[in-house]
Amino acid sequence: MNEKQPFLRAAGLVGAIIACSRVLGLVRDMVLSACFGATRMGDLFLVAFELPNLVRRVLGEGSLSAFVVPIVTKVRSEEGEEKAWRFGSNALTVLAALSLALTALGILLAHPLFSIMSYGYTKRLDYEAVAMGVRLTRIMFPFLMLLALSSVLMGLCHSLRHFTTPALGSVMLNIAMIATGLVFIKRPKETIALCLGVSVLAGAMLRLLIMLPPLARRGFRYRPVFDPWSPAMRRLFAMMLPAFFGLAVVQINITVSRAFATTLGEGYVAALTFSNRLVQLPLAIIASAMASAILPQLSQYWVENRRDDLRALALFAFRLVFILFLPATVGLMTLGQPIVRVLFERGGWTPQATAWTHWALLFYAPALVVWGMMQILTPIYYAQHDVRTPVLTATATMLLNVLLNATLILVDPLREALGHGGLALANTISVLLNASLLLLILRRRGLALWDRSLTSTALRTLAAGAAMGVAAGWFWRLAAPLRESSRILETVLLALCVTASAGVYFAVAYALRIPDLREALAIVGGRKGGDSGRGRAPRGGPFLRP
Repeated sequence: MNEKQPFLRAAGLVGAIIACSRVLGLVRDMVLSACFGATRMGDLFLVAFELPNLVRRVLGEGSLSAFVVPIVTKVRSEEGEEKAWRFGSNALTVLAALSLALTALGILLAHPLFSIMSYGYTKRLDYEAVAMGVRLTRIMFPFLMLLALSSVLMGLCHSLRHFTTPALGSVMLNIAMIATGLVFIKRPKETIALCLGVSVLAGAMLRLLIMLPPLARRGFRYRPVFDPWSPAMRRLFAMMLPAFFGLAVVQINITVSRAFATTLGEGYVAALTFSNRLVQLPLAIIASAMASAILPQLSQYWVENRRDDLRALALFAFRLVFILFLPATVGLMTLGQPIVRVLFERGGWTPQATAWTHWALLFYAPALVVWGMMQILTPIYYAQHDVRTPVLTATATMLLNVLLNATLILVDPLREALGHGGLALANTISVLLNASLLLLILRRRGLALWDRSLTSTALRTLAAGAAMGVAAGWFWRLAAPLRESSRILETVLLALCVTASAGVYFAVAYALRIPDLREALAIVGGRKGGDSGRGRAPRGGPFLRP
């Protein structure tokens, strides 16, 4: 059978579940913006929450669970099911001990950690703000341990081609935070922040527990094995150690951006955070789904030395990234201000905060396609058990990001021209360099992942995106006499404008005969995709069973 189909089914299923989670995540951000607005307390909570949220992105939705997949796949194929489950139990025990030690260390070092991350408040000698931030950081730091264990379970589930329950995990966190925010929304902001910190831990615990039943049905039984020097654990550590260094690299990037944002005044951390979340929304729904679905198949191809099949599947995924993310980029840039206003402008969120968020969004959005490609590139290296290369490229781009942040904020003419948008621009330039380096290194290894079909897809989607941008601007101006009358009517008109603009994009894309357009629509609609006849994936491989 065509191997696009199992990949599309798995990506579509995971994408549908992640879409529900991200919708809840958007609701969570709406609740947070109503609770805090673009204020000091909002900045403090978001900076304190950034560390566990960072761990969620790097470990929970990618690295650690991705490392488990190729290792448990290899153990299962070479030594049998029982040894694979023993590895799972051993990984849980060893990582529980390690993450417990790291959690204790993080709680002890919470004060210097938060002081660095909130440099602007520290510089202004706002001791009350720093003390509150430290308290929130200590409350939420145990998220690290819970998420490390959840990531191992997620990797075990993915190795069995079971994607549903792991994808539901982030729903638990969002539900816990939404419920807490709504219950305490009328309370003082300090009380809301503390209760939300506790809800983060409750959601993480639920995420861990829901993955146990499906694994138990497939035969997994936890046994208290502690063997950190087993061959499988040594392979896992060999991948994890560079990844933890990579986590530190990402943390430096996040810390630098947040620290520079706090020097600009109150509210800019919130503006950067919520604009970035809007860009991450399509990325998490689609690219994370594709990355989760593609990794087991890439790992299988690598184990079986099927390099041509691996390249064909990766190119197919890249084409889908262009088809789906370029219109999202255009939509966020063209309709960003009304989107921010409709979603967040209530409670403590002011029109000024909307303007700040939209400004940052203009500089974050152009990186969306590149971020999508990174979600495919990184699993290709993981499938090869190569963690070192992505960490080295991330380190190089981190240095660039720090230099750009300093230049764009500390140089007066640039700061006056770009403001906090310069921090978003630095991130966009850095991620572009990272993806370019990873592509170049793979090309030198004989795995060229950019060909004429991808260039053709990029140019055609760019043309369709330009038509969409013109249509979106025209539709929104046409609705101007009606949209000011009420927020509900503005929301309805915005939804109609987005739908009509997307229709223009896909109509032009169809007219331009963009390859794999039908498969892209299948992922969006959660349907079984057809074969476009262009860029076929190879036949006869493993069947992904969600």
